Amino acid sequence: MKLSGLTKMVKRQLVCNVFYNETSDDFYIGTASAIYCATGFPRPLNRSQMGALLGIGEETMIDKVAYNDYDSSYKDDLSGFNLDDTVKGEVEVKKMAVGIYYMGEILIPVTTEDKHMVGLICWSQLAPVEDEIKNNGFIRYYQRKRADGRTYYVVKNGMRVRAAVTSYSLNEYAEATLQELVAMLAENHTGEQEESGYTFDDLPDEVEDETDNEDV
Repeated sequence: MKLSGLTKMVKRQLVCNVFYNETSDDFYIGTASAIYCATGFPRPLNRSQMGALLGIGEETMIDKVAYNDYDSSYKDDLSGFNLDDTVKGEVEVKKMAVGIYYMGEILIPVTTEDKHMVGLICWSQLAPVEDEIKNNGFIRYYQRKRADGRTYYVVKNGMRVRAAVTSYSLNEYAEATLQELVAMLAENHTGEQEESGYTFDDLPDEVEDETDNEDV
């Protein structure tokens, strides 16, 4: 896990949840919209130690960040997320090689194998596991449902779940604008172009550098 990416998420959302597993060394760090496996890092025992791990000042951790820690014996009860490595009914999804810049965020459409779009993932939510994702042929994404019906996505490295992030919802105006854009692209399309073999995870370095410089 990339701590700098998690630090940005915590500072932006001002939420930090820590989940301990008493039966193992596993522990997880969550924000308002995602949760990440932090196994292998020093286990913080309190708010101050969590702040030190993330490089967030004690004053900020105390005065601004909503901090909670939980004892959890099971990976299927982590603030509504299920981080079991396999869950009945999960559906594998693919990330498209195009991003949508919206409200300061880069949104990545995800589709089923038959090219049916199922949702959007915020790229900033993947920043804590970016190093694992980049140029890794074992990364897979799966759609799951919370008990209340809300959608989220888990990131697997091989067979092991490394993170879970909530689906991003566009408002009606944004959806209408995108539909208008698609219609204009179709109207102005003049010929077939060679399909790129890249995905968003393995874009050329110069493109990734431009993405990294975005204020997300």
